[in-house]
Amino acid sequence: MNDPLPSDVRQFIAHQIESVAQLETLLLLRRDSQRQWGTDELAQHLYISEKMCRVMLDDLEKRKYLVRNPLNKFVRYECSDARADAILAALEGLYRERRVAIVSEIYSKPVSNVQTFADAFRLRKDEQP
Repeated sequence: MNDPLPSDVRQFIAHQIESVAQLETLLLLRRDSQRQWGTDELAQHLYISEKMCRVMLDDLEKRKYLVRNPLNKFVRYECSDARADAILAALEGLYRERRVAIVSEIYSKPVSNVQTFADAFRLRKDEQP
């Protein structure tokens, strides 16, 4: 079980996944690709704030992993890249079987990407001169 992760999965994580919450969001949406999710419902299901959920959904939409229904703002999974979708299918199985390895891979990324994402949610005190 200590085999390294497949290189395509490692590359995908390095370039497309910013956090465990983002991965879980993406996998949940993919699992039932025809289901439409509201931000509030999705946030509740994932135990994250609605604000964090909105930011992640906006990012996943820009990366072309989901589509937004313009009438009701609900989202559903729709990956425009067949190769990325196949890697996500493999990643879903690996995440079930080797969760610690996947989480470690996500958090072993250079600090800049992960830190930038985390900083978006950090509450800061006003700086005083």
